[in-house]
Amino acid sequence: MKKLYAGARIRTLRRSLSLTQVEMARRIGVSTSYLNQLENDQRPITATVLMSLSTTFDVDAGYFSPEHDARTVAALTAAFTSVGHPDIPTAEIADLAARYPDLSQALIDIAHNRTLAEHPESPYERVRDYFYEARNHIPALDNAAEKFAAGLGGPQLRLTRIATVLDHNHGVSVRYRRHTHGPRRVFHAENRELHLRTDLSEAQLCFELSLQHCFLAHRELLDQLCAPLRDEQSRTIARLGLAQYYAAAVTMPYGEILQVAEDTSYDIDRIAAHFGTGFETTCHRLSTLQRPGHSGVPFFFVRTDRAGNISKRQSATSFHFSRTGGSCPLWVIHRAFETPGRVTRQVTTMPDGRSYLWVARTVRGTSHGFGIPPKEFAIGLGCDLDQAERLIYARGLDLTPDAATPIGPDCHTCPREHCPQRAFPQVGRPIQLNLDVTSEESYRTAR
Repeated sequence: MKKLYAGARIRTLRRSLSLTQVEMARRIGVSTSYLNQLENDQRPITATVLMSLSTTFDVDAGYFSPEHDARTVAALTAAFTSVGHPDIPTAEIADLAARYPDLSQALIDIAHNRTLAEHPESPYERVRDYFYEARNHIPALDNAAEKFAAGLGGPQLRLTRIATVLDHNHGVSVRYRRHTHGPRRVFHAENRELHLRTDLSEAQLCFELSLQHCFLAHRELLDQLCAPLRDEQSRTIARLGLAQYYAAAVTMPYGEILQVAEDTSYDIDRIAAHFGTGFETTCHRLSTLQRPGHSGVPFFFVRTDRAGNISKRQSATSFHFSRTGGSCPLWVIHRAFETPGRVTRQVTTMPDGRSYLWVARTVRGTSHGFGIPPKEFAIGLGCDLDQAERLIYARGLDLTPDAATPIGPDCHTCPREHCPQRAFPQVGRPIQLNLDVTSEESYRTAR
């Protein structure tokens, strides 16, 4: 087993609790000199000390893992690159993130604000980042949705029961099959009627009814969750996103989907068939299963179009999406359009050495008439390579890092020097051109 050195994390925890080394050592039952050695990475942390720290100070054992800071390290790397310092060693950045978390976040914010000054963030991007920072898990909504779903019964009963709740508790009458085109759901506040489109499946009807229930029954909770967003437009968009989160959690309750996922080795098609949901909705829901003590595989979720525009991105753990909106052309999600409707797999490695398993597939919306192009996206779901064995998609794949495809966050920040797909030079490095040589590399840079 690999030795774990967690000195920076132990020191950060001790200082956050305003404890001396003597006081912390006494509380976890070790000598002061031993704790000093731990903090200075002169000795690895043992399982006994790890459990003692975790139980004594009520922190998750994962807090002491190097993976705890992976997202911060990636964001710091991008921040330093954006201001012209792309070559700071990852080990030094990781040490900074572990020892000085507040300073690290301040540096990330400074770089982000600098980017915003040049490229202002839209309300949709602010809400996207809001969910990203929450790691795509909203406990209050998940708990409320699971409690509500528990009283609904199976698919044969839940539509009637949600409609009854809307009628009795909120004075809303549900009208099915009221229109064949246009929005899936239309709420007429003036006469308290909810109209639903004709072609919706049972799961889609459950989703739309639950969405309306969230708006009516959890207004104060939504207000509270949206409060951190600065402007009204962002808060309005967030309200919709949060209500959609609740609706998905009612349609696919936490405990039930986690059980089905584990039983099927996270076979997305089988999970979708169980709940009657689509591929995208199922993948998105799987990326939210991060309840402490009862969590699923920590997934990353992404949705992109043929042009590479990322319209949805969520990460339950360390994967760092580029904040500038770009992505790597070698990433499997772009290859998904070559084989529509089929799952494509890829083992990847990022510049920081971390490796991942990704699955991707295209999804296509309903055609609404001749000459009207349907919506089409590629959906990607990924996880750290050490979680891959839990997925059916790992079967038959070489999961060794040596077999992984090297990818990066985006060309502007990617440090890979000899990538044949590079579209832009890395920020912070001068372009190196030799007019006497025709090179295959368009953007060779000097260190």
